[in-house]
Amino acid sequence: MPPKTRSRKSKRHTGVLQRFFSHMLRFVLSPVIILWDTFRHRRNLDPSWAFSLLLLITVMLALAGLSFWVAGGPTERAMVVLSNVHLQPQQLTGDVQPIIHEINRYALKAKLDPMLIFAIIKTESNFNPRAVSKAGARGLMQIMPAVWRQYSKSQCTGTHSNLKVCSDECIYQIRPNIEVGIKYFRVLLDRYDGRIDLALEAYNAGLSNVQSEAEPKFAETRGYIQKILKYWQEMRQKAVAAQLQAALYMHRGIKWLLGITFLMWLIFFGWINRKLLK
Repeated sequence: MPPKTRSRKSKRHTGVLQRFFSHMLRFVLSPVIILWDTFRHRRNLDPSWAFSLLLLITVMLALAGLSFWVAGGPTERAMVVLSNVHLQPQQLTGDVQPIIHEINRYALKAKLDPMLIFAIIKTESNFNPRAVSKAGARGLMQIMPAVWRQYSKSQCTGTHSNLKVCSDECIYQIRPNIEVGIKYFRVLLDRYDGRIDLALEAYNAGLSNVQSEAEPKFAETRGYIQKILKYWQEMRQKAVAAQLQAALYMHRGIKWLLGITFLMWLIFFGWINRKLLK
């Protein structure tokens, strides 16, 4: 590119920036200029200052309306956490981001609360993808090889050593393990008409050991269910607190924005009354 062409483009760019900052400065100063002119006796103020103030008021009202709409999001999400235990699209956060990403992806797809799956994995394997139980369950969600073969399309048998990862669709891989575990838990939840306690009991002790009208027969299963429900409740409480706190901050900001906008409107109204109507 010739030097003269570069120079012209640079000047145009600089000119655009200067005009932008000039207009922004004019908007910011317009309330002060209009207030100052309100108490002057002469009427020779450039009318464009009034237009700038009116435009600034319009923009701030639009921002206040948009902010009010955005601020409703955290409040609504908090209410979802409180009122619905099955459909909660709350994003989880923590130190195990790859695992959390897959939890969110497949839990929401299966219409399950990601925080419930998070609690199951925390209890089952403590986020160890290569965990193997005494009974032979494997991976993050501690899936039995028979369940793996039934619900996955993988060639992995689910019976090899956890030190040898066979393929990208291995039972020890994060994504397929979570996908199959969630798919299986969704089937259990549907089987027991949405009863999370019975679905957890079947997930831990097996379908044949579920007693619908009695407490779980195994002490280990009873402790397992209590631990998961405790983790889940704690996370839901934290989610509610975080969402409501965010909503409170946003609503405070909206109040200040509306208050400043109203003050500028009073200035504009006073200027019109003094300069144009008298």
